[in-house]
Amino acid sequence: MTAAPARPGRPVVQAAPRLQARAQAERAARRKGRARRAGIVFVVVGPLLLIGWLLLFSSLLGVRTVVVTGTDRLTPDQVRAVADVRTGTPLARVDTGSIVRRVGALAPVAQVSVSRGWPGTLRVQVVERTPVAAVVDAQGVELVDSSGVPFATVPGVPAGTVRLQVAHPGPRDATTRSALQVLDDLPATLRARVRSVQAASPASVTLVLRDGRQVLWGGSGDTAAKARATEVLLRMPGTVFDVSRPGVVTRR
Repeated sequence: MTAAPARPGRPVVQAAPRLQARAQAERAARRKGRARRAGIVFVVVGPLLLIGWLLLFSSLLGVRTVVVTGTDRLTPDQVRAVADVRTGTPLARVDTGSIVRRVGALAPVAQVSVSRGWPGTLRVQVVERTPVAAVVDAQGVELVDSSGVPFATVPGVPAGTVRLQVAHPGPRDATTRSALQVLDDLPATLRARVRSVQAASPASVTLVLRDGRQVLWGGSGDTAAKARATEVLLRMPGTVFDVSRPGVVTRR
């Protein structure tokens, strides 16, 4: 038999080079994708890292000036010394709470606040205690605020300051608090006439006027009625006026 002639077939193409080229293309695409993502991350995160470094570690945004305001009895230098902030400390890392506690521990300080002023200023705002009375004892004259807190020693009772006479002056003493509350509640016209406030107990406060007359006030409360009764009684003869019970007042 005669063999049949062979049919022409498709050309044989080796698969390995083609698959290899495709794999190389995919690897290149992945590398480009990673590079693109890394570039995006650098563009976004890089400035944040730089800002973080500037804020937390660089002296470029460090403390250059500590500005103190609100002082009278204290000096700004005294407050700066207690604040204890080193020049160059990154402003963002300054522990403002610690500064508030240290400065607030100074006797004349009633309130303190600390704020940052970029690029390099730290501001310390102080509110000092206001004297409302003076305690005189063997150690000298001590000024106290409306809460009975002693905060300054002075040579003598300042003009216009009421003298406080209680057995155990201090912010935790109920008699002290009652006497100062009575003083704080008085109308301005009556308070201006008071030279000293005395108290043996929270309910037995006595006002000694600048002319020597006394007003037995009792405890705090019923201020308006007691003040009206006092104004009437002071127009009458007498040296001691009892308004502790404003419904039944007496004089002698």
